[in-house]
Amino acid sequence: MSDHGVAQLLQIEQQVRRCETLTELSYVMVNMTKTLVPYEQAAFLIGNEIERLTVNALSDLSLVDRTTPFCAWLEQIAKLEDNLDSAVKTHSIDTALWPDELAKDLGEFSPGCMLWLPLFIPSRPNQRVGVLLLAKSQPWSEKEIALLQHLASSYAHALQYFISRSGWRYWWKRFFSKKVQWGVLAAIVVLSFVPVRLTVLAPAEIAAKDPLLITSPLMGAVSQVLVKPGDSVSKGQLLVEMDKTEFKGRFDVAQRELERAQAELRTAEQAGYVDRKKKSELSELESRVELKTIERDYLKTKLAQTNVIADKAGVAVLDDPEKWKGRPVVVGERILLIADPNYVQLNIMLPVKDAISLDHGNKVTLYLDTDPLNPIPFSVNYSSFEPSLTPDQIVAYRIVADIDCGQLPPRIGLRGTAKLYGEQVSLAYYLLRRPITFVRQRLGL
Repeated sequence: MSDHGVAQLLQIEQQVRRCETLTELSYVMVNMTKTLVPYEQAAFLIGNEIERLTVNALSDLSLVDRTTPFCAWLEQIAKLEDNLDSAVKTHSIDTALWPDELAKDLGEFSPGCMLWLPLFIPSRPNQRVGVLLLAKSQPWSEKEIALLQHLASSYAHALQYFISRSGWRYWWKRFFSKKVQWGVLAAIVVLSFVPVRLTVLAPAEIAAKDPLLITSPLMGAVSQVLVKPGDSVSKGQLLVEMDKTEFKGRFDVAQRELERAQAELRTAEQAGYVDRKKKSELSELESRVELKTIERDYLKTKLAQTNVIADKAGVAVLDDPEKWKGRPVVVGERILLIADPNYVQLNIMLPVKDAISLDHGNKVTLYLDTDPLNPIPFSVNYSSFEPSLTPDQIVAYRIVADIDCGQLPPRIGLRGTAKLYGEQVSLAYYLLRRPITFVRQRLGL
């Protein structure tokens, strides 16, 4: 090596020692190396043996945009060469082994003679920190490759410092000494035994408590529902009209048959004074009149039942009243509810997978969907013994909670999320309850 070459090598290594950031070192590698070994193009790709090589710096450019076609082409070449056995040593890249889609862009993006220069840490010969891709028009000589290998060792040594400083291990070692680490571990162990209240979340809905159930008094069809959801209802108010056609016709027929039986009875009574035979028919005619009267009164009662009247005042709770028009119903089928707006309860559907032990009086907090910033306190009244299937096809327990005294009851029908508070457990169990349950179910412990 000539004196000039030695001077250039020493100058480059001196500049490497002055670099304070990875960006400065990358700039030196791709731009200053040409003062020792001439080339036309250089690229530094960062990445170890496991990671994918990505473009970090390009010669004659201060900023790198990895979305450009050139950078994408370089990373494809690096991926291809990295899978070869020769990736661990410096070598001239054989472009004849490239696929057609890479080879056709060679003339546009780079000179034909490309050199693969891996950067291995001197103290760890098997640990790579990156690769330098150098390109020029003339083939690479053995002397040039030897100089570049020596320089690559210096680059890798410097890169080790910057890469170790940027990793999480560096910051961990810098800010957490062994004593601090043991202290944090001891604090975690102590905190894991801190008692906390076990809580779960479940969907909930405000419902009426002990409402008056308005059902169909007879089998037939609903003519119309005369109240709307949320309407105030007074005692004796007409709520539902049933179809009267069938019962009105049967009542009119029964009324005519009764009148005819009564006329026959009067005729027999008048003729009985002179005709003993007619007199003997009086008891039969009286029984017929009595039977027809009973039939008429029964149909009269049924006709009156086609008008459903409210037995107490409250608020109407029902779905769309238009859906009931012309709808056939059976005896006892629910049509609507009459509820006291000041007498409500909270219905909670707690999924089986989230179930916890709850007792009467346990605290419940409701966060309404319409007003989540103002929670409402409740307390557990009772829970269903067996789970049931919800409309969302989830197996859940039904839990009923009462609103605390002094709280303004929310409107019936509002929905939200209920937070249920169970017994006190350790913080470790609170955080690991689900993983523990999963492991026990899978392993049968």
